[in-house]
Amino acid sequence: MSFLPKRGYVSGVPTFARFFRWLFSARILKRLFIAFVSVIALITTAWQVENWRGRTKWETWKAEWEAKGETFDLASVVPPEVPDDQNFAKSALFEPLFDRDEDGKPRDPAALDVAKDRFKLERSPRSSFGWQHGQRRDFASWEEALLGRDNPPAKGATPVDTVVAALEPYAADMATLASDVRRPHSRFDIRYEDAFTALLPHLQVTKQAAVLFSLRASARLAKGDTEGALHDTVTSIRLAESFANEPLLISQLVRVAILQVGLQPYWEGAVDHKWSAAQWAKLREALQPINLMEGMARCFRGERNMINHWMDRMRGGGGNATGELERVTGGSMPVGVGMPDGWLYQNQFHINRIVTENILAGIDLENRRLAANGFKSLDEEVRTLREGFTPYHVFAMMLLPAYDKMGIRMSASQATIDQALIVTALESHRLANGSYPASLTALSPEWLATVPGDWFSDAGLVYRRDADGTFTLYSIGYNETDDGGRFVYGESKRKPIEWEDGDWPWPSAAE
Repeated sequence: MSFLPKRGYVSGVPTFARFFRWLFSARILKRLFIAFVSVIALITTAWQVENWRGRTKWETWKAEWEAKGETFDLASVVPPEVPDDQNFAKSALFEPLFDRDEDGKPRDPAALDVAKDRFKLERSPRSSFGWQHGQRRDFASWEEALLGRDNPPAKGATPVDTVVAALEPYAADMATLASDVRRPHSRFDIRYEDAFTALLPHLQVTKQAAVLFSLRASARLAKGDTEGALHDTVTSIRLAESFANEPLLISQLVRVAILQVGLQPYWEGAVDHKWSAAQWAKLREALQPINLMEGMARCFRGERNMINHWMDRMRGGGGNATGELERVTGGSMPVGVGMPDGWLYQNQFHINRIVTENILAGIDLENRRLAANGFKSLDEEVRTLREGFTPYHVFAMMLLPAYDKMGIRMSASQATIDQALIVTALESHRLANGSYPASLTALSPEWLATVPGDWFSDAGLVYRRDADGTFTLYSIGYNETDDGGRFVYGESKRKPIEWEDGDWPWPSAAE
């Protein structure tokens, strides 16, 4: 029987009316209902199977690594509490930064603003090369920048004097901070359970303070106050190390940035032979405990476990886990609505597998070696995930790409610290014997219990005594190839160091 519309009437009933009467008859409604229920049942079954597959894959892999001693929960990476009177983070200068109510809002917004700007320098030079380019502090550029402030300091007889005058208003707070940072522990009140949206106001404030100490150290060194310069240099190093136990990628990156700032006056004093034997001993004491590779392992493990915590909340519907990720991605990837738990488990498996097997397995802290190929394979892993794009990989693609750069940055900085430590011994040997040693083995055990090696070579760091009375010291770097002991620079005006290529040398003389 045809129900297509025709002109006219059939048996006195319009064709459309007959069609709708047939459509809503009991027999047809029953068939439609059965079909609808069947589709829902199929979707529900597929959904449950997908959840089972994802959960089984993740939990099986996780159990294997837990049997090897690995932990994947947030609590296992959160630093333990420490007594307030031994805690640098409880300095009165930092207190307003974390004085917030249960909703995360500051209890005293005015005090928070003061704390955030306490060490802020209004202006600094836009561009200048630093010690890794073999350049001393450019005080003329600093003077020009400082005199351009709304409230400029008095112009001194020399650019160095202008810088000293500009730093004077900060002197009292710097003295307090320098005293507090010598407490034995540092544990800031970070709400790690907030995952991606945890507030970290101490990072910027501490970095601003480190810039002041480093600048004043260079100024004091230029004016012949080596003891004052030593105190400020060690303080800036201690400020960097106040983040050492934080299991966050950004914390470890700021730690590295502060160390690079602090090494500017250290290098200036070394290249100009201004540090005394006793001062070299104090610098060695400050540098000896620094272990950036341990910090790198800690932050990769921390980031991984924080992602696990966040995904658990996504599955459990706790907090605002979806909104947190949308904030991190700028709203470019709204997720979580209608997503099977199995997809989250699959993403969790891929992220944990790559971080654990490609990255953490390549950081050999006991033997002080870094398997660069593990980080290099990360790029290939991400490329493979993109080519075979599925919902199983979406978070892995978004969260993993920058991790290989972290490996380069942290290992290069560790090489720098290792070389700086060796330089303390080389200079101590020079002062005691009138020249640098023929080999690094001469430094142990008198000045170093163990001479640091190269994280990329069993042969150790390359060292030689040069004919002009200086020395050459370098790591073969991330490419694991000896390129003659020179940095490779980019082509831009800033001449950035291409850390993936070339060697990583210690600039033993200004270039």
